[in-house]
Order: sequence, then structure tokens, then C-alpha cells
Amino acid sequence: MDKQTSCAQAVVKSLKGKTLHVPNLYGIFKGWPVKKTNPHYKRIIPIVEEAFDRLIKSPLLREKYREANYARFVSLYYPHPDWEQIQTLALYIIWLFCWDDAIDQQGSDDLSNDLSNDLLRAKTRHDNTIVVLEHVLGLGFDDGSLIQYDHANTELKAIGAQLQKAYTRAKEQRQTFMTQMKRYINNCHKEQAMRLQGDLPDLQAYSELRHGTAAVWTLCALIEYGLAENMPEHIRYMKEVQTIWEETSRGIWITNDILSLKKEIPHDAAKAESVVNAVPILMSEGKSLQQAVGALLTELQDSVAIFELAASILEEAAGEKNQEIIRKYCDACRCMVTGSVQFTSRSIAHENPILAVTGVEDIGFSGLITVATGKFLRKIKFHDERSILSYTPPTTELTLDLQMPCKKTL
Repeated sequence: MDKQTSCAQAVVKSLKGKTLHVPNLYGIFKGWPVKKTNPHYKRIIPIVEEAFDRLIKSPLLREKYREANYARFVSLYYPHPDWEQIQTLALYIIWLFCWDDAIDQQGSDDLSNDLSNDLLRAKTRHDNTIVVLEHVLGLGFDDGSLIQYDHANTELKAIGAQLQKAYTRAKEQRQTFMTQMKRYINNCHKEQAMRLQGDLPDLQAYSELRHGTAAVWTLCALIEYGLAENMPEHIRYMKEVQTIWEETSRGIWITNDILSLKKEIPHDAAKAESVVNAVPILMSEGKSLQQAVGALLTELQDSVAIFELAASILEEAAGEKNQEIIRKYCDACRCMVTGSVQFTSRSIAHENPILAVTGVEDIGFSGLITVATGKFLRKIKFHDERSILSYTPPTTELTLDLQMPCKKTL
């Protein structure tokens, strides 16, 4: 065992039994739109469930996906699109989860076939997915007769057809999406290698990796499709558009790394796997658990400021005629971040029914809530009219006991 692997395992061991406190996040995102869900939320549910029926053969795993409520995830990430667009976006996101979990889930379903522990086979699958994507997006150089579609990638045919229909501007919009898909797939391979080898990168290298593995840039590349509006050409090439995407991605992966830390801790202490997450990376550099979270929240505040500056520059450059579409575009990015926090926080409550949940009205997020252990339970209603059990502590912060068992969130 090398020094780096030993350090990674030591950090993982030190996490167990610790309590993580996360202050109210609403202050950081103050003024950002917080949507309930897409108006077509309930209509999306059968679309999502039928996709899982096609993609997941294991009844147990399908049920876990349904419990996670990914129709709500789609509706929170994309609250603006109309019915035609949200169907395609839902299919893409479900494909994304299933494709990614085929690597992450260790032998949990026949879809994975132990790809999580086989880098070579996983790389072959990654490369084939890139070829499939290029073809279905109309970017390939042949007729596609030799392309092999696995169970999951067959879904990409319908998705690609819709994007070809909508993204007609000299293939550029589809090429942008394809570029981000390549980045996502290649970074997934890098992350898998780090996990299996027990490596912990430094924060800068991890940040670059996470911008790829979070897949947020691919979602940003679909915003114009979702809004059914194209941004002005002179705006499209401004560097601030990339800044908006980068900070949207940063906001999502930072909050997700903090809120999802518990479920990422390996169950098997004998394995050399590391937790490829910003919190243990900062801990490996000498910070305590709480100091690591504090450093990430400071970066999150900086990210919001950078986003807002870039958004204001884009609005000014758009001129009076095009300001409305740029405002809608930037708000769509903001909604991805706040929607991610809502969904992840709700998942925490779902995965940990004895943990406390409160603060909904105080902070404005339907799922951003205070979580802590307690003796007293009461029922509250979320904005989507689903009730959950919740304890009412005197604060509006989030507390996670990292020692308590937590099943893998799909």
C-alpha cells in the first residue's frame, strides 16, 4: 500500500462516527429562483417509470429508482420546458443515471456486470457510447451500420433524433453537446480509476474532474432546447457563457459533495477505495471535517458572485431586444443549482427516516431542511404536497451523523 492510498484510507476511517454540520444554504443563494417543479411533473412520472422498465431488469433496483423519484429531479432541474421538450430531457437524464450507475453499482444489477471493478471493460463501454452519441446526433462520418447498441445506449436513438430536429444551427449546438458528453464520459473513467486505486487528487485536479463527472455542462448544453429559444449569436461565443456553465456546475458539485458525503463512505473498510469527494480531499490536506465544509462554502459564495457578474455582462451585451432570453437562460442555470439542493436534501430525509427535517418555510426550499436526530416527530408538508416525518430543532442547519448506516442513493 503506497503513502497516498494509506492517506486516503485514513481520511475515510476518520470520517466514520463524525457529525457534519451544514449552515443554512439559502443565504448563499439568496435571490435565486426556487421553483416547485415543472408544470408537467405528474405527466413525466410514467415517462420516467417506463424508461426504468426498459433499462433496469432487476425489480428491486427498479423499485429503488422509483423511490428516489427522478421525475421530481427532472422537474426541479428543468422547471421551464414545455411538454415536448421535458419528455426528451427526462429520457436523457434517466439514461444518464442508468449509464452512470452501471459503473458505480458494484454487481447490484445485470446492467452493471461488474463494470464497477473492471477498468478495461468500462473503458470499452465508454468508447462505444461516444461512437453511438456521435451517430445519433448526426455527427458521425459513416452510416452507422457497424455500431453496436447495448441495452442502455439504445435509448439514445430517440434522444438524438429530437436534438437533431431542434438543434439545426449548422450542427454547432449538437457539437457543443457532444463535446461536453465526451468530457463527461472521459472524466467518469478517470474518477473510476481514482476510486479503485484508492487515490485522492488535490482539490484543483478534483475540481476539474468534477466539472466533468457531474454532467452539469451537458445539461447546460440542453437549456436552449428546453427553452425552445436560441441565444443571440454574438452572445453564444462570449466567454461569460462558459463562466455561467462552470459556476452552475461548481454550485451543484459543491453542494452535492457536502450533502451526499455520508452515502459515499465505503461500507467495506477492508477495501482500498477512496471517497472521491471534496470534503475528504480537504481533510487530507490538514483540515478538520468542519473546516473542510467551511472552505467549500466559502468557494460556493465566490462562485455565486462570479456567476452573477457574468450574467450581468451577458444581459448588458444582449441589448434591450434580447435581454429577456438571456435572463431566462441564466435563471434556468440558477434553477439547476437550487433544484439540485432541493432534490438532494429531500433524498437525505428519505434515506434517513429517523433524522430530523425542518426549516422549509424559513429558507424557501421545498427540500432544503434541517436534519438532526431527535426524540420528537411531527408531519410537515413539502411544496409538492408530499408529507414526511420531521423533527423540529431550534436551528435551521443540517446535521448528519456519518456513523449511521446509509444505503446507496441511486
